Amino acid sequence: MIPGIMAVFTAIPAIGIIQASNGIRLKYFHFMKKLFFISLLLISASAHSQLNWSDYATSFGKTDNGPSLGVAIPYNGIYDNFDRNIVGISHWNAQYQLGIDTTLDDQIPLYFVYDTAGVWFLLPHINREHAGDVEYTVLLNNKTTITPWSHITQYTQEGVGQMKAGSGIAGPYHAAVGQYLVAHVRNKDGQIISSRVIYFKQKAPEIKSLSTSDNSDAFSNLVKNEDPFAGQLPDLGWHRQYTRSLSGKGGLLKLSHNENNLLIDINARIYRKDALEYALFKDGKEVRTWSANEFNTHYILLKDLDPGDYRVLIRFKRQRSSIAELRFSISTVWYKTFAFRSSMIIMLLLLAVLLIFFTKYRNQRKTLGMLNRKAAQSAEELKHIHALLNPHFTFNALSSIQGLVNKGDVGAASKYLSSFGELLRETLKESKTEHIPLTKELENLEIYISLEQLRYPFTYNLDLDASIDLFSLTIPPFLLQPFVENAIKHGFSKMNGQGALHLHITQQGNNIVIRIADNGPGFDTAAIKEGYGLSLSRKRVELLNRDYGEALISLAQESTAKGTTIVLLFKNWV
Repeated sequence: MIPGIMAVFTAIPAIGIIQASNGIRLKYFHFMKKLFFISLLLISASAHSQLNWSDYATSFGKTDNGPSLGVAIPYNGIYDNFDRNIVGISHWNAQYQLGIDTTLDDQIPLYFVYDTAGVWFLLPHINREHAGDVEYTVLLNNKTTITPWSHITQYTQEGVGQMKAGSGIAGPYHAAVGQYLVAHVRNKDGQIISSRVIYFKQKAPEIKSLSTSDNSDAFSNLVKNEDPFAGQLPDLGWHRQYTRSLSGKGGLLKLSHNENNLLIDINARIYRKDALEYALFKDGKEVRTWSANEFNTHYILLKDLDPGDYRVLIRFKRQRSSIAELRFSISTVWYKTFAFRSSMIIMLLLLAVLLIFFTKYRNQRKTLGMLNRKAAQSAEELKHIHALLNPHFTFNALSSIQGLVNKGDVGAASKYLSSFGELLRETLKESKTEHIPLTKELENLEIYISLEQLRYPFTYNLDLDASIDLFSLTIPPFLLQPFVENAIKHGFSKMNGQGALHLHITQQGNNIVIRIADNGPGFDTAAIKEGYGLSLSRKRVELLNRDYGEALISLAQESTAKGTTIVLLFKNWV
């Protein structure tokens, strides 16, 4: 605690014991009130004596004619903390439309200040002995009184610039950006003898240049040099430099993939890292929050940036509302681009396809031999099932397979033989079964139809009632195939791909009705002798009804010039 205050407070106990009368208590109250104000003055004086004036820039006016006002403006890490002019500049020059009161004298010194931390007014020729010779006042925007006309009550404890220790000071004073302070000093006669105007001006960081390199060490000697008054030192390694259209929200600076280390040069003499702050965004996402620069210089170094779109926001700590912006993009190296990777994938796929074709070609002769052997084996199996499959179909199927093999159409022959073999296996397996599920009968029928479509192109359509359960409903195996074969053989062989086969399965009460219709030329059912397959099917239906003990299955045939329809009725089948 300050010694003067200690001396005063040591007297409090002695005074506190005086309680003889109300008058004594009143005197005690007034004494404590004076003591309180004395303490505030001593604390204020101590605070001013502790100011580090080396952190302030000072400016003094002419002092030949007596007391003159000076100003002290804080650096806060930047030596470029004010510019000096005269009030008239705001009256004469359209560039300086600052709204300063036109009644002020044009010759009053005008200070453009960029830090709102607080300014001090200095009176070098006023000390305690001459404090009563002058008065001062401070106004906000020349309208609002901050300090009315008063004598100087604050003094320096040490010399400040041209001022001696014990000189008068007043402050600190603050105002928002865009506002100004007016300070006047007058003598005993009321004459104003000195004035100053402090305008708190907006100022965002100015990007002087942008240098890029593929190596961050190229700029190490620059960022480590902490002398704000030194000239630019030579840098190391390859780099490029940009100086035009760097600030603002306009253009996007496009950089190549090897320009991923950036050195941003701010046009300011900065000597403390916390004076400059910046934030970094990549592809719209914040990757560095607002924080102080890493170096005690006017350089910002961005190292080893990945490809993408970037936005750098830069501000001075002293004026955080004024922000400079730099937008740039870094391209991707060619072998990492989407186009290159897509091309490589396509090339690999093409190579894989070529390899597959080459492998198939090399195995083609082996496949042809295997197909010939399988065809011979299929012919042997047909001898055992000729009662269920039309011998004409078997002959035609083998002929088709042999023809495809001779033409070298390995794919079609393999598909035909595979399907034909599957149909034979199902025939052998189900030849000893009295009934099979309707779904299995339809699967076998579709295999047969797909084989015939290799010989005679035609369309196939199946209509099925949704109420029919294909898995629980059963019919005799391969009952429908001969009728389909008859429609294809007699109906589609000469239609050049215009044939249409329609299979319609419906449920009528407990009955199941299956219609097999084609759009062939038709025939006279009475005049043309019935084919072997159709005749065999009729006999099979008769034998089935004999086994059932009643006519559960009936067969009807209708033929016109527009086509032929076979109707199979399964009575009480559900």
